[in-house]
Amino acid sequence: MSEAWRVAVVIPNYNGRSFILNCLEAVQGQTVRAAEVVVVDNGSTDGSDRLIEESFPDVVLVRHDRNAGFGAAANLGFRRTRSPWVAVLNSDATPAPDWLALLEPHAVEDVWAIGGVLVTPEGRVESAGDAYDVGGFAYKLLRGQDLGALPAHPYDVFAPPGAAPVYRRSVFESIGGFHEPFFLYYEDVDLAWRGRLAGWRAVVVPTAHVSHLGQGSGIAARSWRCIGRNSAWCAVRDHPFVTPAAIWRRTRREARTARQRGMLSPYLRGRLDFVGRLPVALAQRRKIQRTRVVDDAAVRAFLGTPAELAGLHR
Repeated sequence: MSEAWRVAVVIPNYNGRSFILNCLEAVQGQTVRAAEVVVVDNGSTDGSDRLIEESFPDVVLVRHDRNAGFGAAANLGFRRTRSPWVAVLNSDATPAPDWLALLEPHAVEDVWAIGGVLVTPEGRVESAGDAYDVGGFAYKLLRGQDLGALPAHPYDVFAPPGAAPVYRRSVFESIGGFHEPFFLYYEDVDLAWRGRLAGWRAVVVPTAHVSHLGQGSGIAARSWRCIGRNSAWCAVRDHPFVTPAAIWRRTRREARTARQRGMLSPYLRGRLDFVGRLPVALAQRRKIQRTRVVDDAAVRAFLGTPAELAGLHR
């Protein structure tokens, strides 16, 4: 590993006993080894923290006495590492052995976030990158498609998939890291916004694959409450062109999905949480928008589906 591509891997864990060992085995099996591996346990009650300690004694294990949320765990992991690049890996993700090796050539001067493609247990694309619509919502590129649909070459995205991004430490720290009050969901999208507004590129390498179980440690009702709050909170904080009408349209769309999954009540509680936080969100918006260095045209250019995937996304 070159000094420029010294990578730490930070893994937030919450009750991940059934999959955390697979994750750690995949990290330790990389052809380009991680310089540091840190697991931040968020108050697990399933014994997964003890299992990690017994099975991987060389891994740095940091314990929270409670579930402080994904962003708080990732931020703590960053503070416990020193490498210039840091991967934030979901505990239910297992990267292919060449994951870090394939990402390395794309750690160039104007790139701050790099990732591969998330693959479902069935072997299909879970996410070929995160995109953000001009109307105010995030979505996964090429979701459900065959891996053969992926382009041959790396491409710019709004953000790499949130289960296994690799961040340039200097940028991560300069933009403030994950916004911890989000707790769960949209913390990576919010972070991506701030990186892009600061003028940095994000890249996906389609040959670098990470298998992902998906919501392995999620709690359904809490998840939907966080989605209800955070999707609007993120849009108000970060999106320069968002409008109340766009947020209302997104609310109706998300509410339909929540109803179909029996989660309408926690989703609506989350939206009410957002309304209560609106004055704070607007103050945060003023600060974030004052410090952005890209103009409106540049923002519009990174919204929506990348040109390389436009004919493939459905």
